Amino acid sequence: MMAGCQSKSPAPQAFPVDVMRIQTRDFSEVIEAEGTLINPGYIQLTPQVSGLITKVLVKEGDSVTSGQVLVVLDNAQEIAEFKTAQAQFKEADLHAKRIQWLFKKGAESKESAEEAKVAAIGKKSNLVAKQEALDKRSIRSPINGIVGDLYGVNPGQYFEQGKSNFFVVNNENLSIDLSVPALQASKIKLGQQVKMLDESKNDVIGEGKIAFIPPYFESDASNYQPLNTLRVRAVFVNEKAGLRPMQLIRSKIVIGNQRHPGVPATAVLFKAQQPYTYKLIPIQSFLKNAEVNPQQKKSISTLPSTTLIAVNTPLKLGNLQDDYFPVLSGLKAGDLIPISGSMVLANGTPVSIKSSK
Repeated sequence: MMAGCQSKSPAPQAFPVDVMRIQTRDFSEVIEAEGTLINPGYIQLTPQVSGLITKVLVKEGDSVTSGQVLVVLDNAQEIAEFKTAQAQFKEADLHAKRIQWLFKKGAESKESAEEAKVAAIGKKSNLVAKQEALDKRSIRSPINGIVGDLYGVNPGQYFEQGKSNFFVVNNENLSIDLSVPALQASKIKLGQQVKMLDESKNDVIGEGKIAFIPPYFESDASNYQPLNTLRVRAVFVNEKAGLRPMQLIRSKIVIGNQRHPGVPATAVLFKAQQPYTYKLIPIQSFLKNAEVNPQQKKSISTLPSTTLIAVNTPLKLGNLQDDYFPVLSGLKAGDLIPISGSMVLANGTPVSIKSSK
C-alpha cells in the first residue's frame, strides 16, 4: 500500500561549540601619551681639584657602590703632607696628655696644660684638612650604579677642576615626562597609575605613578608659543623592565576604572567594520520570536528542548584591554556565547555545548 503523505525532512544537527558566560570586568579609563625616559640617577662626576690621573680602577660597564674609588689623581704631595700632619698630631697629643698628667700631680701649671691641649687641637684640625685634601685626589662614586663612557679617562690624562669627564648611572628608578592635551589636563591627578607599553606588542613593560603636575602648560622653547599641552612626570622602579634613559615610550595614564561586561577578542567577529557575536539562547526563546522565519521554526521545532540557538548579536565595544573588549551594548553579564566555531555559525544555527568556561 502506498503512503498517503510525504516524508518529513530531517531536523538540522546541532553544531558543537565551546562556550563561556559573559562576566562583568574592570576596565580602565585611560589617556594615551608619549614621553622620553629620564634618569634622576644619572650622575656626572666632576673632580674637585685639578691633576694628572695616576690610576683608573674601573672599566666601562662595571657595577660600583656608593663611596667606591673610581679614579686617583697624582697625590704624592698630599700623602706626604698628610703623613707629616699625622706625626705632628700624634706628638702634640702625647705632649698634651703628658702635661695634663703632670698638672694633676702639681708639677705643671694649669696654663701649660691648656696651651698643650689647644696646640693638640690645632694639630688635629690640620690633620683633618690634610685628610680632606688627600681625599679630593680620589674620585668616588656618589651612588650605586653602572660606570658609563670612560673616553679620555686614562692614566696621564689631565683632569680639570669642575669639568665633567664621565658619569655613573643607576637605572633602578626612572621617570618619564608625558605630554597631555589641555582638554584632558584636568583629569590628571597625583598618584594615578601609568602603564608603559612595548612598542610592538602593546604589552605592559613597566608601571609607575604620576609624581609631578606643573602649574603651567608647555611652550615652544624656540619661540615661547604655547603648545596647549601639559607635561606631567611619572616615576617608577625599573628593576625588571630593563628600560633605559632617553628611550621613547608610549604610555597610558589610568584616570579611572569602570565595570562592563567583557567579551574576549577571539569571540568578536566583524562585518563591514561592525562588531558582532552570537548569543546562545534556549530553543524555546528563539521559537517565541515573531521575527523568526516560519519555515526555520518548523525545521528546528523537533529538536530537544535543551538545544541552544545562535543569534546574531551586534555589539558596541570600547577599547581592547588585556585581550577583552568592554561591551557597551549588545551583551550583559550571564549571556552565553561561543568561543570556538563562530565562523561557521549563522543566525538560527542550533548548537550543542562541547565545553564551557
